[in-house]
Amino acid sequence: MQFLPGQTPPYDLTYDDVFLVPRRTDVASRFDVDLSTTDGTGTTIPLVVANMTAVAGRRMAETVARRGGIVVLPQDLPIAAASDTIAFVKSRSLTADTPVVLDPEQSVSDALALI
Repeated sequence: MQFLPGQTPPYDLTYDDVFLVPRRTDVASRFDVDLSTTDGTGTTIPLVVANMTAVAGRRMAETVARRGGIVVLPQDLPIAAASDTIAFVKSRSLTADTPVVLDPEQSVSDALALI
């Protein structure tokens, strides 16, 4: 990230605070990028999640946002659904994952579909 001269903020920023400008990079391959975290969990979460319907859902958006990444919602997502997803992500805890909750009559396959 680059800041304009004299514009370095005294606090941490989120994607709501910045304007992203794409540009070329010297990185030859996505395999040359180290996405491992410094918190010891060993997870490697992408900085930007692809705008594919099967990938960029509410739970993915929530998880990636919590880790400092961004999800690009699919372009064919209805505006109301996009608005609901954004509101859902912004209402979640910054530290704790949202549990998957099922009713007693729901099956294991229902749980797997939610996870």
